[in-house]
Amino acid sequence: MVKSGVRLLTIILVCLTSQSCHEKISWDFPDFEPVPTVNSFIVAGKHIWIHVSLAGKFDTAPIKPIENATVELYVDGEYAETLGYVGDSFYKSGIIAQTQKEYMCKVIVPSFPIASSTCIIPNPENILGIEHINKAGVDEEGVPYPAVKVTFSNNPNALTYFEIVISLIREEYISKPDLLNIIDPVLLNEGLPILVFSNELLESESYTMTINYTTGGAEHTDQAGWQAQLYPIRVELRTVCHSYYRYARQLYLYENSNDDPFLNSGILSSFQLYSNVDNGYGIFTGYSVVESEIIYP
Repeated sequence: MVKSGVRLLTIILVCLTSQSCHEKISWDFPDFEPVPTVNSFIVAGKHIWIHVSLAGKFDTAPIKPIENATVELYVDGEYAETLGYVGDSFYKSGIIAQTQKEYMCKVIVPSFPIASSTCIIPNPENILGIEHINKAGVDEEGVPYPAVKVTFSNNPNALTYFEIVISLIREEYISKPDLLNIIDPVLLNEGLPILVFSNELLESESYTMTINYTTGGAEHTDQAGWQAQLYPIRVELRTVCHSYYRYARQLYLYENSNDDPFLNSGILSSFQLYSNVDNGYGIFTGYSVVESEIIYP
């Protein structure tokens, strides 16, 4: 009797599991009041562009543009200009962004409260040296991977935020490599596999960061065995706002929180991640940047 009862319970559980696996899930998205979304990444030395759209509920696609907004720009608290609409939800300024200037935007959309945000573009730090290592280690499949060592200046007396951008210059296009085997203590301290970090641990006026990476390709020869495919690279050192730092970290976590295909689609592009916009969503931030010459491995 005990065995029969266990067998019957097992059959019931299997039936319930089979039914639940094939049952259609109904997504009931809650109501969502449309809100203006303001996005701008200000780059020192370039014109200021501001993207204005209307955030909707989860299943709203595509993003609804706003073409009749009044976008005002203030520099160090003084009104500077009203940006002109240039299409595709973008408003362009005639002003060239400068470091150590406080930029504030006010976005006036009919029937909505005024959306506003502020940021200060930091002074750039400098690239002091770059060393490329063709064979920095071997991955789990026995294929060598390269690395680049970037030495940059640092002010140990001021909390500063950085991003390093490595570009692979292929014949057809430019791409970004994937990080591999993170060993740098500054990057390890950040806890995320991205090249956005602070100088919290840096006590000297310069620092050399080791970045192991993979190009995603390899080739085999009888003479040398497996070798990583290498490409010329260019390195950017960005000195970024604190809001940029927070947004980049949360964006990574948001996109990699699970395997839900919705997270990698364009559906969520107007939804809030980290936002520093009052009476709206979005990110208003910026950075200064220095670039290296093209480096040939």
